[in-house]
Amino acid sequence: MSNQKEFKGNVAKFVTIFLITVGIFFTFNNHSIYASSSYKYGSITVPAKNGTICGAPNYIAYEKGFFKKNGLKANLVAKPTNIGDLEAGFSSGKYDALNGDFQYLPAIQNGAQILAAGGLHQGCIEVLVPKNSSIHSVKDLKGKTIGTPGQGSTGQYVATIALQHAGIDVKSGVVWKTYDYDLLTKAAEKGEVDAIATVDPFAYQAQKQNHFRVIVNNNNSSNSTKMAKMGMKKSGSCCYLYLPQKLVKENPAKAAAIVKSYKEAAAWIDKHPSETASILLNKKYVAETKFVNHKNVANLIKSYHFSLKGKEGKEDLKYYAEQLKKAGFLKSNTNVKKLIKSAYYKN
Repeated sequence: MSNQKEFKGNVAKFVTIFLITVGIFFTFNNHSIYASSSYKYGSITVPAKNGTICGAPNYIAYEKGFFKKNGLKANLVAKPTNIGDLEAGFSSGKYDALNGDFQYLPAIQNGAQILAAGGLHQGCIEVLVPKNSSIHSVKDLKGKTIGTPGQGSTGQYVATIALQHAGIDVKSGVVWKTYDYDLLTKAAEKGEVDAIATVDPFAYQAQKQNHFRVIVNNNNSSNSTKMAKMGMKKSGSCCYLYLPQKLVKENPAKAAAIVKSYKEAAAWIDKHPSETASILLNKKYVAETKFVNHKNVANLIKSYHFSLKGKEGKEDLKYYAEQLKKAGFLKSNTNVKKLIKSAYYKN
């Protein structure tokens, strides 16, 4: 009798353990299936973190779930300042999307495997001088030294467009120096450079905290004729969404999901500038200061008019290519129409 009870007890234990094991297996398996179905297109890596406000589409697509909604598991990493590192990242498959400026046109002409997929917003770049500077117009920049975040940066290109519209040779008529974003203002105050060309929030901080004066602003959303005469295109795009050619060719559905995520994020930002500012500052994507605060960041976001522009963005990129060709940053024999056609994403 005791053996029979012991046998029944062992059977009961075995059945219990078996049921628990089966339950764990199915729970884990169902979770795996759910996880994989949540991210239909797998993972993407986005070089996003560089402290700028114009990178908002990266952060909002992530924080508000647009990447996840479209089947993408996004990993936001630091954005290299060197364009060569970004090119290498795209070519190797390390990076899958980029919120960047029109500065990549020369790189694309030289073989970088990158496609522009639409303009994301209007201008966020300015050329500034210290408050007591003798410089009051673009023409006054002749013979001066201009600080930028990097050789071939969009800050340099915006200044370049304004210089050539003022009849100043962009290579022999000025001197270029490069500094980290957060050192540009100090360089000008110390007299190491006469002017700086940089992006928000660094440009905005220089205005509000250091009382720098704006000579050029590439945000011409007001359709100012004065700004247009400096070469600042009316309602022109500034930052673009870029995709690696390899991804577009090998996985067009995934590429389309990335584009859709950014389109939805840009539209959301335009409707919710205040909440966007809160996310950028609270999540430390943008460093908060006395002047780079919620109210001011929200106002800057409003002024950028976020929206993923396909056809219009392509026309804007063509304009920038023409300007860079005139300045000598693109080859003198460049067929601009052909370059833009090959450099633009077709969905």
